Amino acid sequence: MATLYEEQPKKEPGQSSYSDQTSHPHATATGQSHPQPQPTTNYPNTMGYSPVMGYPYPQAPQGYASSHIGYPPNGYSSYAYSQTPTQSNVRRNSTFVHLVLLIMAIAALFAVVSTVAIWIILRPEAPAFRVDALSVSNFNTTNFDQTANWEANVTVENPNQKLKVYFNEIKSYVDYKDQYLTQSFVSPLSVEVKEHVVMNVKLSVDNVFEPVVDQKLVDDMALDRSRGSLIFRIRLMVSTTFRRGSWWKKSRTLKIRCDNLKVEFAGGAGVGTLPVGKSWPCLLFV
Repeated sequence: MATLYEEQPKKEPGQSSYSDQTSHPHATATGQSHPQPQPTTNYPNTMGYSPVMGYPYPQAPQGYASSHIGYPPNGYSSYAYSQTPTQSNVRRNSTFVHLVLLIMAIAALFAVVSTVAIWIILRPEAPAFRVDALSVSNFNTTNFDQTANWEANVTVENPNQKLKVYFNEIKSYVDYKDQYLTQSFVSPLSVEVKEHVVMNVKLSVDNVFEPVVDQKLVDDMALDRSRGSLIFRIRLMVSTTFRRGSWWKKSRTLKIRCDNLKVEFAGGAGVGTLPVGKSWPCLLFV
């Protein structure tokens, strides 16, 4: 029966096997052995690469990374994007900022000069108010909520030499001891340069603006009425426009207060008036 392994050839006496030949150096005829020749490793470096062992890498060119050895530096490196602004860019930005500031300063200076020039040329002045006459009728403290009328003549003077004054809306009030009794509106009017007009102010407690008057205040008025006189105050709130032709105008809201208007009542009649021939100047608040 044949085996799975082939028979090895028989060795002749004195003949070494192949394995013996490969594992031992060759023997000469004299019986001496010689070492096998080693492969040569000192071939010249023909590829241009630096030696691997025992020698350092050559230094990279100054100013570039070592990865660029033997190659030109990348012209599109991130260094170009991290450069600081050039002097010309800084100078250009600085010039633009200075130009903007100069324009703003010139505009502000022009506005100030124009305002001062107009003020010097036109010299706007506030109008003057005074009360020349005031009468009270139907004044009855017993039934005050349904009676009492006030009628005043208020003179308005325009002291301006170049500006006409327009009173667009006029609201009037009458007060007693710092509490207003009633209010009304006065028709609009205008005053020419260096002229004056008389404003007729009429108020009544039975108008649509009638406030609720405290009973204690009515009692105080009755007491002063029995003594022969009451002191009232007239207030005006006026929407005003100063105008010079069609090229200049200025609007203001004026508050006028005419204090200490002492109305005297004769006898038991319900009619009282200010002393004749006397005027009461009013205070003006802008």
